Amino acid sequence: MKEQSILKKTITLLAPFLWPKNKFSLKIRVILAILCLVLSKATNLITPPILGRAVDSLTELSQGLNMYTLVPLSLIVAYGLARVATKLFGELRNAVFSKVSQHAIRQLTLNTFKHLHSLSLQFHLNRKTGALSKFIDRGTKGIDFLMNYVLFNVIPTLIEIVFVAGILLTLYGLKYAVVTVVTISIYVVLTFMITQWRLKFRRRMNESDNMVSSKLVDSLLNYETVKYFNNEEHEFNRLNDSLKEYEVAAVENEFSLSYLNIAQTLIIMTGITLMLGMSVFDIKEGIISIGGFVVINAYMFQLYQPLNFFGTVYRSIRQSLTDMENLFSLWGEKPYENNQDINLNKSENASIRFDNVSFDYDVRRTIIKDISFEVPDGKKVAIVGPTGAGKSTISRLLFRFYNPKSGSIYVNDQNIKDISQQSLRKIIGVVPQDTVLFNETIYYNILYGDPLASKEEIHAAARSADIHDFIQELPDGYNTLVGERGLKLSGGEKQRVAIARAILKKPSIFFFDEATSALDSTTEKEIQKNLELISKNKTTLVIAHRLSTAADAHNIIVLDQGRIIEQGNHLELLELKGKYAEMWNKQKLKPLL
Repeated sequence: MKEQSILKKTITLLAPFLWPKNKFSLKIRVILAILCLVLSKATNLITPPILGRAVDSLTELSQGLNMYTLVPLSLIVAYGLARVATKLFGELRNAVFSKVSQHAIRQLTLNTFKHLHSLSLQFHLNRKTGALSKFIDRGTKGIDFLMNYVLFNVIPTLIEIVFVAGILLTLYGLKYAVVTVVTISIYVVLTFMITQWRLKFRRRMNESDNMVSSKLVDSLLNYETVKYFNNEEHEFNRLNDSLKEYEVAAVENEFSLSYLNIAQTLIIMTGITLMLGMSVFDIKEGIISIGGFVVINAYMFQLYQPLNFFGTVYRSIRQSLTDMENLFSLWGEKPYENNQDINLNKSENASIRFDNVSFDYDVRRTIIKDISFEVPDGKKVAIVGPTGAGKSTISRLLFRFYNPKSGSIYVNDQNIKDISQQSLRKIIGVVPQDTVLFNETIYYNILYGDPLASKEEIHAAARSADIHDFIQELPDGYNTLVGERGLKLSGGEKQRVAIARAILKKPSIFFFDEATSALDSTTEKEIQKNLELISKNKTTLVIAHRLSTAADAHNIIVLDQGRIIEQGNHLELLELKGKYAEMWNKQKLKPLL
């Protein structure tokens, strides 16, 4: 039932690509490809009778060179032309249809990529990047295989078998048609049975392959951590364990394939030998000619090739369906977005309001407990508190990575649950604590804030972030590659790139998520000045670990164990002599290293 479900999903998925809507040129290609297929099979079916007639006509050559000599020569030429036509139409079919199949792969890959970006943060936190890449790669290759071989090999081969049986019945009698049908039937049944048995080896290979890819990518992404702890040998052993599992599964798969190939060859050759043996007696009785012997042999070998290929195709179809299980599991993940068409109202003002918001990642532990606060237009509000108080969770709720379990969040007096994520995030510029950059140039990473920005705008944003002069001093300037996750830049340099990127976005709201917590004191002060400059008179929400970042805020909210325990400006909170004052004194008295 599971495999039938996968097959049904596959057919549903592929149908629009085999006859694409609003793509007239692709429809023409599908029609031409089918026409080439018909012509290829037709010329293939007439070649054995032509060869048989040519063999029979050779007996006339014993009378010397005369007009009868032209008959076998003409038939031989016709045979050659028929063979060429078969190959020609087959190749034309492949060439014409390639545009259709490649278009389908491109669209499916893009759709899968888009779907992955629509999934929740929880999905991406749990994913294994290497395995995910394998899912997409094998799934799209499986779809390409199914489009080409099911339509142009399996179905035509089945039709060709019927025609060959009919031709043998008409020309040489019932017994030849019966042997042909019985041989092919046994062949097909045996192929199905052994292929079904082999599926478990393919699944085991896929699982091992996923683990190999996952461990390989994960280890390389965490290259520095491996070096910090001298764990190269440990990583080698982890990967080797998965490779051993894959090796065992691959060997079992190859052995089972050999069993199948031997069984298929034995059945086909038994059928051919039996039919040729019968033809010997019929030639002796004068029922068929020597040319008939050649025709029977040619038809059986002609069937043997597609049948042998049919076995391979069937195996590959089953393997493709197995490979596509993972791809369908990705498609089965529900998108997090549910209001894609409702946009945030345009306004020159920007405000944020949390109204009795509660949230938990696990029902056994509530992270945010009934909190309410407001960030008025043009004001700066900071949220501070000890580690685990729920500060970062507030940022994830504001960005709609998650929805509150209760309560509501409003931006410009609109409930963000009722508007699209795109329109919400468009007005928010973020400088995160851990700036992760693309393995591209500095120019590209700043440009990411607004892909349509001009060179002058990028330079202006870099100047505002106080990084333009530094970039100009680099040998490659703005074309300097930052390395994977920006590892070629220091923490302060990465933060300034993040600030420039946020400035280029021209947001209505700035959001600083502990943007200076990982920096030294000198760099922190410099970055802090940049942040104050770019957020002046802008609606700003700050998540702060270092209280110096929050001291100039119009309102400071103190969180502890998911609840707001204090709020007010810096002086008011110091006068309270509560949690904030305690944290301030600890940080203020902390010796500089």
